[in-house]
Order: sequence, then C-alpha cells, then structure tokens
Amino acid sequence: MTNEVFPITPEGEHNPYFSGKYFDLKGKHALVTGATTDIARALAVALAEAGAKVSVTTSSAVAEQEVLANSILNECWAASGEAGRSLTLDLIDDSGFNEAIESLEDDLGPIDILVNATHFANIKPVLESSLSDWSNELSRNATAVFVASQIVGRGMVSRGKGRIINLVSNLYDRGIPNCAMFGASQGAVLGFTKSLGLEWGGGNSLIKDRVTVNALGIGFYEGVAGPQNDPALSPVLEKYIPLRRLGRPEDLRGAVVYLASDEADYVNAELLVVDGSIVNHA
Repeated sequence: MTNEVFPITPEGEHNPYFSGKYFDLKGKHALVTGATTDIARALAVALAEAGAKVSVTTSSAVAEQEVLANSILNECWAASGEAGRSLTLDLIDDSGFNEAIESLEDDLGPIDILVNATHFANIKPVLESSLSDWSNELSRNATAVFVASQIVGRGMVSRGKGRIINLVSNLYDRGIPNCAMFGASQGAVLGFTKSLGLEWGGGNSLIKDRVTVNALGIGFYEGVAGPQNDPALSPVLEKYIPLRRLGRPEDLRGAVVYLASDEADYVNAELLVVDGSIVNHA
C-alpha cells in the first residue's frame, strides 16, 4: 500500500473513491426486517428513494401484514424502479431465516444493506411480568437482531463489504417506569452493535472494503410502541423534548440513508441518535 494522496475535486477526477453523487444507493440490495411498522416503512422507502432495491420481512402471514408489506414494496418499487421481495419469517428461527435469505440472494442478488427494524415493547411492571414475558422481550428484540446479523452478515464478511444498521431505543440507558424489560433488550442490541462493529469492521486499508455495524438511536416517536403511547405520559415526555414534539418516522430517513451509503465508510460501531435532543436535556 502506498501513501499516494487522492485530492477531492468537484468532478472527482482524481479520487477513485468519489462516486460523483453523495448518498447514492443505486445497485445496492437492502433488506429491512419487521417492515410493517411506520418506522420500518419510512426507512425502507428512504433507501429506495436513494436508489436501492428493497426487500422486507414480516413476522406473520396474516392478510393485514401481507397487505402492508406489499404496499411498502410497491412504494419502494415506484421510488427506485427496482422490485424487491417480501419474506414472511420467524426472526428467531435461524434455520428458516437462512433458507429464506439464500433463496432471496439467489434471485435478487447479495444483500448489501441490512436494517434491523424489529421493535417490540411490552410496557409492563416487573412484578406483573413472567419469565416468559422477559424471554419474549429479549427474543423479539435482541435475538432477532443477532439471527439476522449473523446470517446476512456471513455473506457480507465473505465479500468484504456491507452495512448493518440496528434500530435502538434510547431506553438502552434511560430509566422509564414499566419499561425495564424493553430497556434491557435495547441495551443488549446496542452492546451487540458496538462489539460486532469492531469484530467485522477491520477490512483492508481501502476504507470502502469493510463491513460496518451501527445503531440508529430513536427517542419517543409517533406510531412506535413505548411509554409515549400512554396518554398520561405523552404530554410530559414532549415537555422534555427541546423540539417540543414526538419524533415522526420520516425524521429518520436521512440518517438511515447516510449510514447505508459509501459516505459513511469511516463510521463504525457507533450510535447515531435522532431523538430531538431529549437524550441530552431530559
């Protein structure tokens, strides 16, 4: 490896890493898990608008989820001109997940971007919770991220390039009554993200040749399970948010596209927070 310097010019004439268009995901295949929520829809469509071919997963074959998934796929196809696929998967069934991913990649090409957008919150007092409640909370949030990252990431590591983005609530380190189980699951996802980023982010000296793993941190958002859905708590939470409103799914679009893009090559094992600054002021 030489120490040759590649100056950046407006045309990118002398920089072999400069694509000429920032945040361009054209030619990339993205998979968004848990894509029947409002936030997952916003993330999927944002990636498609940046040019990616987007596939999604749902957890159930019930008609309502299939309709939602097809609606998201149609919106993504209209945005990018690339047709993805909807997969109905149990995200903690590693054998079934592996088979589905192999089939998907055989048909539509390798997955370049994985967005783990599964986000379930069981808001319940600990004294009213069972061991099964605890196990389910960790399985649906943390174990699902582990399974998807391991299976999809195996291909990324073998190719030497990929992006994994995990959705994480700011309850990973913020105490809220009745959210102990959910907060624990978010702490697990963040710790997993940071360690996995270091494990897989080595690559070689060309900074584009690496697998990066980052977290997209959210605060209290509309349409997302959490204490903000409690009519008694919502006005209190909004008072502590400097921007004086709950987050909206579309607030995450720019952040997910950035983390998925080549422009984020030097960002790894990090938490990018989009929460209206409540984490700093509450």
